[in-house]
Amino acid sequence: MMFKELECVDRIEISHDSFIEKDDRENSSDFHLELVEVLSPCYAVLNKLPCQLAPYDIVISRKFPRLAFFNKEPFSLRLVSLDFKRQAVLDMLTMANNGLVHDTFKDLDQAESYVHYTGLDKMICHEGLNFCQKIAEAGEDGYFVDYELSLACAGFLTELSRHYHAIVRLDSSRFPSSNVHYTNSMTRSGMIMNYLVANIQDVTLEKMATHFGYQPKYLSRLIRQLFDQTFSQLKTETRVSISKSLLELTTKSIEEISEIVGYPSVSNYYRAFKIATGLTPSEYRKMRREG
Repeated sequence: MMFKELECVDRIEISHDSFIEKDDRENSSDFHLELVEVLSPCYAVLNKLPCQLAPYDIVISRKFPRLAFFNKEPFSLRLVSLDFKRQAVLDMLTMANNGLVHDTFKDLDQAESYVHYTGLDKMICHEGLNFCQKIAEAGEDGYFVDYELSLACAGFLTELSRHYHAIVRLDSSRFPSSNVHYTNSMTRSGMIMNYLVANIQDVTLEKMATHFGYQPKYLSRLIRQLFDQTFSQLKTETRVSISKSLLELTTKSIEEISEIVGYPSVSNYYRAFKIATGLTPSEYRKMRREG
């Protein structure tokens, strides 16, 4: 077990090695979990998308890829690595009834997937991690401590999944690349969003259907079922969402952003953005930077 708080001046890179103590590099466990909890505002590039992270946001993975966190002002993060020798408790309480956890962590070789949770300002998850940390740092070892930690971690993971659709940012999460046909609806929606974000310039329903091995009509019904939107509505919403991040967090020109999100015509981009937000891209950028 490892709990480590980092005070960062302006930038830090986090990877799998950040969660492994020097003396534990050769040790293995049945269940290994890594997460970063944001303790003060900062930024990161998640799934190739610039994101602003709020206090108590959590990024969770089996094995962290290299991710950079940064800010002009000093910020702090908490790194947590949890390892359990007895997985039965987690299987029983969490993984068996938690499709998100199961799909994210079942692939032991998956080194690129992570899930970004936001809107955790009620601090239930934060206090859950505090509780886990107190148990781990009590200086005791043995079956009962391991069992108690497993229960505490199961409660923490269950709380993360309780309001999944409200707290997971699909566009800034990177879901497992396993076969979409055999995942639960939560992970399936994330994989569809990942493909949409990665191919936003020229994505079509037919191309997406071919990628996932679906018929276009079936994929259209699936998207409506998962997102309560048509494919066209979801694509437009995603383009606007990516635009907002690029307008607020980069210095790219309006013309560059228009091309990035798949609008060769800047006038069409302006029209679509204003219909969705009530503001032009320039007005949105000015509002966010001044306010």
